[in-house]
Amino acid sequence: MINKFKLTLEGVPYEIERKGDLILVNGQEFPWGFSGANITVGGNPHVVEMRGNEATVDGIAYKIEALGLEEPKPTKKHKAAAAAADEVGAITAIMPGLIIKVNKEEGDKVQAGEVIIVLEAMKMQNELQAKSSGVVKQIMVKKGDTVEMRQVLAIIE
Repeated sequence: MINKFKLTLEGVPYEIERKGDLILVNGQEFPWGFSGANITVGGNPHVVEMRGNEATVDGIAYKIEALGLEEPKPTKKHKAAAAAADEVGAITAIMPGLIIKVNKEEGDKVQAGEVIIVLEAMKMQNELQAKSSGVVKQIMVKKGDTVEMRQVLAIIE
């Protein structure tokens, strides 16, 4: 999970750091939260859309440059964990987002291709399916949870 990055907005540099329910902008703390494209900072709601090197905030376009948001290259340890998760039938988040539906419970029988979890990311609903038939061993999320890319959401055995 990326918690610290640098952002240049209209030529002005900002250091951004996420600490739980707070976001620090150049060291100043603000409470924050998000739901879809709606972001609340310091109690003020904003609609934010990102496209390449441009961000539209409440309908106003800004040129941006972000450093430190790149996905880190996987280490041998991370590759091994991902391979192990795949072997045991893990369903993982394909990108950061919000869980909007969990269709199965632990102990349920599932068929390959059956939709287990629906993840909303970038204003789109992504149906995450069982890779193989089996039984749901574990569900690690619930409706309303925010998840990170590659986070294990459920395991099918």
